[in-house]
Amino acid sequence: MRDFIAEDLEPYGRLRSGLAFGRHYPAAETAPAFSSRLLDRFISQQQSPRRAWQLAVIRRDDGKLVGSVGLRLTVSPGVASFGVELAEAAWGQGYAEEAARLLLDAGFNHLGVNRVEADTAEGNAAALCLAGRLGFVAAPARDGRVSLALSLGMLGAQSEWRLLGASSSLRRIDGGWRLLTEDQPGFYFGNALWLDHGPEPGSRREWERRFAAAFADYPAIRHRVLQWPLGAPASAEAHRDWLDAGYRYEETIVLLMTGETLRPVPLSPSLTIRPLTSDEDWAQWRRLLLDARDAEHLEEDYLSFLAGHERRYRQLEAEGCGHTWGVFDGRALLSCAGLFLQPGLGCVQQVATAEHVRRLGLASQLLSHIAQWGLQRAPRILVAADARYHALQLYRQLGFVDAAREASLCWWSGRA
Repeated sequence: MRDFIAEDLEPYGRLRSGLAFGRHYPAAETAPAFSSRLLDRFISQQQSPRRAWQLAVIRRDDGKLVGSVGLRLTVSPGVASFGVELAEAAWGQGYAEEAARLLLDAGFNHLGVNRVEADTAEGNAAALCLAGRLGFVAAPARDGRVSLALSLGMLGAQSEWRLLGASSSLRRIDGGWRLLTEDQPGFYFGNALWLDHGPEPGSRREWERRFAAAFADYPAIRHRVLQWPLGAPASAEAHRDWLDAGYRYEETIVLLMTGETLRPVPLSPSLTIRPLTSDEDWAQWRRLLLDARDAEHLEEDYLSFLAGHERRYRQLEAEGCGHTWGVFDGRALLSCAGLFLQPGLGCVQQVATAEHVRRLGLASQLLSHIAQWGLQRAPRILVAADARYHALQLYRQLGFVDAAREASLCWWSGRA
């Protein structure tokens, strides 16, 4: 795929002129003059700042123009419109699906897109079939048109993925997405499948097969994680087959805070709240989180996990995107939490308090402080917490409001 150029006018007009190609368009929209105006628009959209990518689809073996595929950012943040067209002679050879997957991957991974919308004629069975293979969900037809949407669908998991940056990538697979963080193979929720819906009863072995296929080229990934959006609290017993096979079922509650919901907490004058600044601070951070980890996670594995996150957090800080903060008594770190900025959102990360000073209000003071800092820079602050987490009530008292719920099944070596 490449940008269109003026010399594409004749072959582009020719590929749009076939009788079968035009059967779902008004006649005026396949006329040479209309195709010429489209090409002029595509070329003009290449100017900076760029918000539209309408690309020529070129066959590798002979350089022939066989179609176009486009992704256009809309006025709504994170939303883009999508379309693909193909010359009749190239139908049925997989070109449209290959081009579409490549551009959609670029949109979600590099352009900050969270949702892609499209529409087509109600009778365009080929387009509807392609949309289904790509993961688009169709709305009921209206006035002869079908609206389609492809969305990530999980605000909590998505915000965590965005923080990972260029080291991670999403790829659409059948029934969901593959999230890959190649430089952290032991990071369970950085190497996972995001399902469109919860797994059906009796589907465990099929999803294990799909997980193995999705990560076949990455043998260092020795765990299996599936995540999906949840409409309401569910029972772990619905996944008894998975539990019996050694999987751990969890539900995550995604909470959001705005300036209107924030309820600030006064700060103690005897304590210092500041970003971590030295290697000594970060060493205390690692020890604090290591002590607070789930006992099922081996120390060696968890240290590797923390090392990867520390690198990323320090990189984000260097880029001016946030900090990891601590509550200090002198030089001793008593409580910690990160807050890092994405477009329109601040994300709370790695909240922990030393066991000997818990229930003294340190986490409340720290979160109140960083939330006020974040709300000066983003309209919303997000935190994602285990539904069983003891601090959920703390978050709600500070002004975080439940926004979504997500579920996961996780298996790693040693669980059986």
